[in-house]
Amino acid sequence: MRSFRPVLAAFCLLLTFDAPANTLDRVEAVVLSSPAGGMRLNGVLRLPTGPGPFPAAVLLAEHKAGTLAPTPADKQLLTNLADYLVSKGMVVLRLEERGPDNGPATPGTLAERSADALAALNYLRTRPQVDVTRLGLIGHGEGGNVALLASAQLLAPTFVVTLAAAGLPGRELLATQPTMYGKVLGNDSTDAQRQHKYRLDQVAAEQEAAKMRAHGSNSAQVQTYLDQQRLRQKMAMRRDEETLVKHQRAMLEIVRQTPDNAQAQAILSNMLRQRYPNIAPEDVQTSVQTLTTPAYRNYLAFDPLPTLPKVQCPVLLLQGEDDAEVNATVNLALLKKGLRSNARVTELHVPGLNHALQLSKVEADGMSPAPISPDAQASIYTWIMSQK
Repeated sequence: MRSFRPVLAAFCLLLTFDAPANTLDRVEAVVLSSPAGGMRLNGVLRLPTGPGPFPAAVLLAEHKAGTLAPTPADKQLLTNLADYLVSKGMVVLRLEERGPDNGPATPGTLAERSADALAALNYLRTRPQVDVTRLGLIGHGEGGNVALLASAQLLAPTFVVTLAAAGLPGRELLATQPTMYGKVLGNDSTDAQRQHKYRLDQVAAEQEAAKMRAHGSNSAQVQTYLDQQRLRQKMAMRRDEETLVKHQRAMLEIVRQTPDNAQAQAILSNMLRQRYPNIAPEDVQTSVQTLTTPAYRNYLAFDPLPTLPKVQCPVLLLQGEDDAEVNATVNLALLKKGLRSNARVTELHVPGLNHALQLSKVEADGMSPAPISPDAQASIYTWIMSQK
């Protein structure tokens, strides 16, 4: 059993009050002060019924490289996971916003969010309902990397769970993501037109195959035709994807090499309008502002690997195999390489799940919101309870 370490006075509790609770748990709104610039941290604390002490976790959200809020799907993931863990008898503190007192919320760098996470852990160590020997961090996406950074510091958690964390450097990960600009810019764009053409080509191929059958072609001939059409389309889609990644890499290099925000934004605006002729002016403005925030610039320079050898607590690396934003195979291999000196690392590939651990087949079928995998939730809880 791990011994409890002294609590640093790195935070101060500013406000705690009861919020409406359901029948399963007690809910409190919590405001802390982070040691990273004295920023205000807003959070929601949920406690199971009973005196405890209970295992506990801080939930760290995916913030998409400098954006303020998780997407609805990412938010749903942590909401459902919190519900599940509390129902199983765990205390959950979910950090939601950071910002100056009496000011608007602001995105933080990974180092600042890591300090926030440590402040949240220190707060939980003061709560009598919390078992301080089972007190960890659960982070989604960028939040997973924040959890690993915090675990390399003093007063580290006793366990870490990462959900779709990155092993690639920030600039490499972002270059391959469809949401590199902070939102998908495909609507009414050349990208959307290409996707529409692919769908029309698929329909046309099926219609031609039906004609071939009607005119006496055997099944082998029809299948050969369909295979050829699918291969042709796959190659075209790959070329389009490579073109998009090349364009995004070029934009990220502009950000990295142009410290003057006004100049960088002017260049980026021109590049976006050339790539997306029908893009709305407000989307251009929002995108270039996101790309040049301090938090976004910080993420471009971020490499998760150098600090990983310092992480010595148990770590669960969980990834959905259908994640289109953080490739499971590539990123898990890199994370495992960085954590190779830690004998208590568990890797879990979950088939059929996207970045938000939703069932990707159901998402593709149009169900909104797609359900979160109950098996993934159960695996997280079982692994946490197995740690000694």
